[in-house]
Amino acid sequence: MQRLASRLISLMPRLTVIRSSAKALENAQHNLPYGSRTILDLVNRLTPKGPKSAIVIAAGPSLHRKNPVRTILKNRYQGEVIAVDGALAYCLRNGLVPDYVVTLDPHPTRVCRWFGDPELESRPDDDYFRRQEMDPYLGIDEYARNRELIDLVNRHGPKIRAIISTSVAPAVTRRCLEAGMQLYWWNPIFDDVEDPESMTQRVYRLNKVPCMVSGGNVGSAAWIFAHQVLRKKEVALVGMDLSYTPDTPIEKTQYSKEIRDLFGERATDAFIRVHNPYLKETWYSDPAYYWYRQTFLQMAREADCVTFNCTEGGILFGKPIRFVPLLEFFNKRNRKRKRS
Repeated sequence: MQRLASRLISLMPRLTVIRSSAKALENAQHNLPYGSRTILDLVNRLTPKGPKSAIVIAAGPSLHRKNPVRTILKNRYQGEVIAVDGALAYCLRNGLVPDYVVTLDPHPTRVCRWFGDPELESRPDDDYFRRQEMDPYLGIDEYARNRELIDLVNRHGPKIRAIISTSVAPAVTRRCLEAGMQLYWWNPIFDDVEDPESMTQRVYRLNKVPCMVSGGNVGSAAWIFAHQVLRKKEVALVGMDLSYTPDTPIEKTQYSKEIRDLFGERATDAFIRVHNPYLKETWYSDPAYYWYRQTFLQMAREADCVTFNCTEGGILFGKPIRFVPLLEFFNKRNRKRKRS
């Protein structure tokens, strides 16, 4: 691994808090009037006869390469489906209404795009959705696609529960409410929860909303929600690449602008190449995504669930994660049902 990349990975926990904590606290203050339900209300509704598994749909490039929604629908999956905000549009376009959508990032405008942004045409131009690879569909004819998404989310919103971090921008809160979603709030853990002066403690004193580890990103947060809040014993992941396909140009990666602004011609040294032995392919990652991967593996070793990575792409592999195709996950569960 390049020395520059290694150094940046070691700094990621501190950089993440610095980058997001002030805006997250400001958003938490704005979101105070809407906090009537929390994730604890979902815990109190759990029943022993509920489904034992869940599928988390993240927004990596494999989502569009593999189309897991087709497999989920074909197999008539009876467990619960949890989508991250960036995967919501893909799910709805392809006929799958998730039970939950998880949202976390405090960005003032971009996150609202995942739900269809009613104010998009009056906002300053932002090329983010045109240059990155998370949902290419939304980056073409942006205003028309945004209007389509507004209609889709409005139509299906009342059937979706939003697992909404207090850190999200007020525009996201308003959009979820406008679409008829039920909101269940949580605080992300930013830093040392035992420190009375920590950001986490400051936010908790402000709103008394329960705290949940996020792993630094919304995909990991959705996985944690599945096994810690919904108490699922098996969690399958799709779209959880935490990296870029081997043929993705660096300028199409999520943080390419920031990395080039910082390091100029040395920008390529900030990326990490990882060979996936299951795929026999080498994908590449940036310091943020690689740190998410390392954090996820550490959390998975301590989790009270079996995690199946059914993404068929990316770099999230290693003990104790079972890296299998989605169809194999379904076949395994079908065999278990026949034996019982």
